[in-house]
Amino acid sequence: MTSLQSLGNIGEFVGAIGVVISLVYLAQQMKQNTNSVRAASFNSMVQNSIGLLEHSFRDSEFAAFLARAERDPAALSPGEAVRWDAYMTAVYRHFGNLVYQHRVGALDHLMWDTYQATLKQHLRSPAWASWYEANAHIFSTALTAQVATARAELAVEGDSGGQELAIGSDPTPAQVPSESGSAT
Repeated sequence: MTSLQSLGNIGEFVGAIGVVISLVYLAQQMKQNTNSVRAASFNSMVQNSIGLLEHSFRDSEFAAFLARAERDPAALSPGEAVRWDAYMTAVYRHFGNLVYQHRVGALDHLMWDTYQATLKQHLRSPAWASWYEANAHIFSTALTAQVATARAELAVEGDSGGQELAIGSDPTPAQVPSESGSAT
């Protein structure tokens, strides 16, 4: 009977080793999968960025339209105003996605820093800043906090996109909230 117990114990031990090896293998596969998902997600973000920029460098009429819209959005024709609104919505949705991707860890800090700098650069334009202020309600609270942070930094630098910060806004850089807010 003792030899059967010994064989049973050896069997349990071998089974436990098999489970541990399986778990190590599974953890390795999950890490590789996570890296693959992050790479695919990053590639998608870059493709979206390129897609938004592509019209500007491929279509001279669109580039001229953007220049006019940034210079004086109030002077746009009704059709151009719709086009400007759609373009700005797409761009800010893209930035909202980037805020989300960074928050969930799909966008690393180095790339996030470059996208933050890009957003801040765009917000130097009074047209971009005022458009967002008028339409902030359709974007996530996380993006709105990021825009407020960038605008506060611009105000400290003496370049608030041609506008003062909105009344009641925090003059110090805001923390991006962890909740997703409205859809991005």
